[in-house]
Amino acid sequence: MKKVVVDTSVFIRLFTMDDESKSTKAKELIEKAISGEVEIFVPFIVVAEIVWVLEKIYRVSKEEISEIIESLINTPGMNVELSGVVRSALGFYRGKNIKFADAVISAWVLHNGADELITFDETDFKKVDNLKVKIL
Repeated sequence: MKKVVVDTSVFIRLFTMDDESKSTKAKELIEKAISGEVEIFVPFIVVAEIVWVLEKIYRVSKEEISEIIESLINTPGMNVELSGVVRSALGFYRGKNIKFADAVISAWVLHNGADELITFDETDFKKVDNLKVKIL
């Protein structure tokens, strides 16, 4: 099976359908992954960029972005880097209404058993349950 890494631009075309030709090609690639013809690797940075572009450029809601990323993780033939951390981060992102980057940092701390998070940020991190935060 062929293994490929897919850039953010392909997913943005797939999710926004704002360019018919590119959207069709993106959909065909995903169908190849689902059918087992290719395995798609999605680096974490691509996930972060998808969230940023959808939120800041396309003004998509956090709820809808979370659903989009969950569907990406759940798609057969798709291997999303740090998918467990991403799933937890999505819960914080939409449920606690915090920035995605802070949600990822929070999820990373909890998934990796760190004793505490040291920060200057007094807002977002305090919203996450069971996260020990030390303000420096």
